[in-house]
Amino acid sequence: MRIVLYEDHPEEFFPIVNFYPQFNLRIGMRTIAENTAYYFPKFRLDYIARPLFNFKFNPRNEPTIYLSSRLILNERIQLPYEETRFVVDGNDAGFLKVTPPFPQSLDEITPALNNIKRRKDISGRFIKYPWDLIRYNKDMIIEHFKQIKKPCMISRSITFTGSKRSIFIARDAMVHKFVYFDCTEGPVYIDRKVEIKPFTTIIGPSFIGEGTILDRAKVIKSTIGPYCRIGGEVEECIFQGFSNKYHEGFIGHSFIGEWVNIGSLTTNSDLKNNYSNVRIKLGDREYDTGMIKLGCFIGDHTKLGIGTLIPTGAVVGSFVNFFGGGMMPKYVPSFKWLGPNIEEDYKLEKAIAMTRVVMARRGITLSPEYEELIRYNHKNR
Repeated sequence: MRIVLYEDHPEEFFPIVNFYPQFNLRIGMRTIAENTAYYFPKFRLDYIARPLFNFKFNPRNEPTIYLSSRLILNERIQLPYEETRFVVDGNDAGFLKVTPPFPQSLDEITPALNNIKRRKDISGRFIKYPWDLIRYNKDMIIEHFKQIKKPCMISRSITFTGSKRSIFIARDAMVHKFVYFDCTEGPVYIDRKVEIKPFTTIIGPSFIGEGTILDRAKVIKSTIGPYCRIGGEVEECIFQGFSNKYHEGFIGHSFIGEWVNIGSLTTNSDLKNNYSNVRIKLGDREYDTGMIKLGCFIGDHTKLGIGTLIPTGAVVGSFVNFFGGGMMPKYVPSFKWLGPNIEEDYKLEKAIAMTRVVMARRGITLSPEYEELIRYNHKNR
């Protein structure tokens, strides 16, 4: 038996899944795929994703568990003996397929699911909308921290409140003097090769990913993915990875993609003046999120110049370059240059050249496959 993770209507998560599959989104201390793998350590994981990601799916005639990339498990599924669809809070979250035909592409998932009548409620969370990542992130950091088998690694003198058992610092992480950890409401996990510079405060539950640098930062109940550079204030956010917010400013209740650069004093709003629910537009439809505090969603490779002001509930595409400061539009499609009296398309070759430079600064070479992803997204923007 094997597990197959499949993308589940990824178009409803644009622009934050333009450059990686839905199951690679971060929540808590892991990606969605890593969270699923934790509950099935002896099972092989395969993936069904959009063709642009070139996943090779090997057909095998054996019972297979298909799980949606929107499913965040919090316990292992007790498997039935017959074909069954799995349900979380009324949402289809996957199915067990026992006999052929076994779906091999996204187009085959929904018909296979609809042909299964037996239903089983399972335990977990369902990411129905992108803002659910922000809604559930704090709880997932707490759950993931509890699953760590390593002992508490505090081999140095640190300043903290709460329980020392709620702090994990990797052996090769560097924590300077005048760093403060607040674990009264949740744990703090500091991953490998992290550097935390003086006058930084981290309030749990928070996860700081491998290779990230915090410099005079205030990180509140957030997930910071690998190799980010963070300064100023970050509250209840997810940074997917490789992004910079290194200066003063505030980003709150937001999802920031990869390779994003946020200029000095850039600040977003995560609360409306009338305290009503934040509304967000995805595609042609506007949604009431049911959340009073919600910031912005920013796609990969977007650059925001100094002094940018981001409105509540903003959705900013990939490869957006906004400069000149001041309030930016609430909705910006991908591959746009915006500034004072300027709005034009981001030229493809210029975008690729910029990406090559940015990645090289982190010791990463732009691969032909990734360049093709850029070309695909530009063509289909």
